[in-house]
Amino acid sequence: MFEEFSKKERKGWGSKANSYQDHTARITTQAIPTLLAAVRARAGATVLDICTGPGYAAGAAHAVCARAVGVDFAPEMVRAAKANFPHCSFMEGDALQLEFDDATFDAALCPFGIFHVTDPARAIAEAYRVLRPGGRYAFSQWCSPLESDFFRITMGSIAKHADLSVADRAPDAFALSDRERCISLMEATGFSDVEVREVPSVYHAPDGDFFENFMHLTVRGAMIVDAQADDVVARIRQEINTAASAYDTADGVVVPVPSFVVSGRKP
Repeated sequence: MFEEFSKKERKGWGSKANSYQDHTARITTQAIPTLLAAVRARAGATVLDICTGPGYAAGAAHAVCARAVGVDFAPEMVRAAKANFPHCSFMEGDALQLEFDDATFDAALCPFGIFHVTDPARAIAEAYRVLRPGGRYAFSQWCSPLESDFFRITMGSIAKHADLSVADRAPDAFALSDRERCISLMEATGFSDVEVREVPSVYHAPDGDFFENFMHLTVRGAMIVDAQADDVVARIRQEINTAASAYDTADGVVVPVPSFVVSGRKP
């Protein structure tokens, strides 16, 4: 159903592998301590980092002496992860069809990847399958624009001005921003002790044009904007930059972009 979107997302994230640290990592890494705490990452544990990107969560797991493995669908991200964290193991992989035996890992986590896959329930089931009994799984998810100033400013402006019909059909990026739905998916898979932990993260924007920074840190939003006519892009740029200026501080533009972590245990 979303084949073309998935292809472009893979290509888009691959193109951002070398710039991820300067843009997207400014917000995604803030959830890593909560993810590791949720899966009880510890010395000697085997941890699978699904949708690893440049490997930050796997690297953090290694830092607490866990044995970390990361998988990502973009080969450029896998290469970046290997360069960033040479003591971890990384490989190309599909969150919907993990190439590991049943009951392989003590813990699995998915940092801001679950809403990118076309079948979240299947991705959760795959994580469940590769966990040992007693193992824990956690994923992080952005709060919706109703709770997030960052997404209200950016995706709200895009929704207001863009012709969404010219963009590729894509899964709802905020379908899993419903915490109760996340809990239901986890429990339906078989997880017990399901918990939700809030992460009050912020986006501390690099210097320069806020709209351009947004375009660098996202793939989905950038794909929609890139498909628009020049006058539409100009309106989106102006509205986003005007709204972001309200968050200017002595330390730069700082916009709340809260997220949460959902976790559970395999009985």
